[in-house]
Amino acid sequence: MQRDRISNGFRATASLLLAPLAIACAGDAGEDASDGAEAAEEAAAMAETADSPEMAGSPEGVITDLREIAFVDELAVDLDAMEETESGLFIQVLQGGSGPPAGYGDEMHVHYTVWLPNGSKVDSSHDHNPPEPLEMILGSTALIDGWVEGVTGMRLGERRQLVLPYDLAYGTEGRPPAIPAYSPLVFEVELAEHIPTGEG
Repeated sequence: MQRDRISNGFRATASLLLAPLAIACAGDAGEDASDGAEAAEEAAAMAETADSPEMAGSPEGVITDLREIAFVDELAVDLDAMEETESGLFIQVLQGGSGPPAGYGDEMHVHYTVWLPNGSKVDSSHDHNPPEPLEMILGSTALIDGWVEGVTGMRLGERRQLVLPYDLAYGTEGRPPAIPAYSPLVFEVELAEHIPTGEG
């Protein structure tokens, strides 16, 4: 699955081919994500040995169970108040929407902000120049698994908080220097426009 960066000021055609996040730390998220850069390098080095036969599971000291991770208070993550899906994704509806739920093949324009558990902001569509939502075709655009599952079923105007375990985000390698290996992600997403299949 393609998980590359959308450059600042992305356009619709690019967003349909690339992954949803501007996470290379240049521009928008550089300062916020730099706090985790050193930890990302260490975690990435540990991740290189994680796949070796001698190393089963995650590297020593890396917490992968979301319920054991300390999320900063500012993110207002309350896993007990969220719905946990079969895949391990946590979803909470922050604001209801209207209209039909988004499904496979629908065009969606989604505003998002994404943070690390320590509160470092990785990226936000609101910070792009100009601010504009990610345009995607649900199920056809190459996106990280937790994102696809998390936005499916959203209605126009709906806002959700998503907490992705590392394996539904950027996996054992992360996306250094912005996203450490084995890092969960916290999203706030809002469906700004929804065009059901066949109505575009």
